[in-house]
Amino acid sequence: MTLQQMKYVLAIAEEGSMNKAAEQLFISQPSLTSAMQELEKELGISIFVRSGRGVSLTQDGSEFLLYAREVYGQYETLLDKYGKSGK
Repeated sequence: MTLQQMKYVLAIAEEGSMNKAAEQLFISQPSLTSAMQELEKELGISIFVRSGRGVSLTQDGSEFLLYAREVYGQYETLLDKYGKSGK
């Protein structure tokens, strides 16, 4: 699991659509779908239910999202404090 994959999950959950999330992330929709399939395979859970009307979180996905928000938020805090300031 990578921070990039967590960022992707957050974007998809926010947008409710793989296509919209891919646009927001400036990547192709097939690349985004592939990254999510790899993550779900690695974790052994389904994060999203896909339909013609978009995506929604599974029960496991909702729980994963809570942790992903926390971890990714901490990562952004570290970047703000140490990564961007040049210290």
